[in-house]
Amino acid sequence: MPKHRAPRYVRTKKVIAKAPVAAGATVVGLGVLSTPAASASTGHDWTGVAECMSSGDWDINTGNGQYGGLQFKQSTWSGYGGTEFAPRADLATPAQQVEVAERVLEGQGAGAWVGCGRHLTEGTTPAAAGSAAATPAPAPAAEQAAPAAAPAEQGSAEEYTVRWGDTVKKIAAAHEQSWRELYERNTGVIGSNPHLIRPGQLLVVNGSAPAAAPAESTAAAGDSAPAAAVAPIAAAAPQVASATAVITNTAGPIHAAVQAAANTVVSNVPGAGDITLGGTRASAVDPDGHPSGKALDYMVMSDNALGDAIAQYHVDHWDELGVEYVIWEQRILTSPDGAWKAMADRGGVTANHFDHVHVNYVG
Repeated sequence: MPKHRAPRYVRTKKVIAKAPVAAGATVVGLGVLSTPAASASTGHDWTGVAECMSSGDWDINTGNGQYGGLQFKQSTWSGYGGTEFAPRADLATPAQQVEVAERVLEGQGAGAWVGCGRHLTEGTTPAAAGSAAATPAPAPAAEQAAPAAAPAEQGSAEEYTVRWGDTVKKIAAAHEQSWRELYERNTGVIGSNPHLIRPGQLLVVNGSAPAAAPAESTAAAGDSAPAAAVAPIAAAAPQVASATAVITNTAGPIHAAVQAAANTVVSNVPGAGDITLGGTRASAVDPDGHPSGKALDYMVMSDNALGDAIAQYHVDHWDELGVEYVIWEQRILTSPDGAWKAMADRGGVTANHFDHVHVNYVG
């Protein structure tokens, strides 16, 4: 696979270093942990997810910031109580990793494991059966979140409390409006990324918008939730190109099919049209990529929620977009039905694809 160095069009930009997004996603608030999680011995068989994420290696630590068989990001592992078992996921038993995964599943859904959650099945996890998961201590009283308040009257406004599994599109449809209308009414609560809504948030579905935004409404860089878990907006939106992607080319024009694919992406993934798209550039080690006009770099910089959304959109619409492979956060996917594979450390944020999603198209 070709090496990547910082593309010419971003070498002068300030790259904000960030921790990689893990399968487990953003901690959506301790309130989602107030209900005891399912134990490792009941509920689901995580074998397929582990095979997809790490080739079934429950002790893996490649140095890419994601650990264990289910590739937990450290902030996710800590936020969902994993440090009560072990400092990192790769140091925990398979049963303990599964127990934390069940908590993440409850809070974020199977889409938290981008491209791999579809392999989750009902049953038990054989690898976890022989390694007991110690029961974590109850959370301190100060950390126990109060149940979400019932929708409150606010003048003529009708409010809705976000629950697990909700999306902006789903809530909007239930209240007979477009997702854009709902999002624009609630930007103060949701923040700048319509992909991120969290259980317990109050959205105004009719009437006036909220007067102020909660302090936690905007996700911190590096801790964003995977798009598939919270934002099927991109996947569910009509697959039409209503916008033209602006692509930076320095070595000739981009392939027409790639331009068309980019137009579709920026038209259907909120935020994708506001970032730099790198197209053709000279490269002696990547003749079938950027020089050929068949590759794009979606420069999300520190917005890894957007990166997840763009990557997942390509997985969901692989054939429609003519995708050959996707590289994101030091992992590569060569088939929509395959597993993300870890890549060697190339030494930097850009070289390891932590600030951009690289897509090679068939062209």
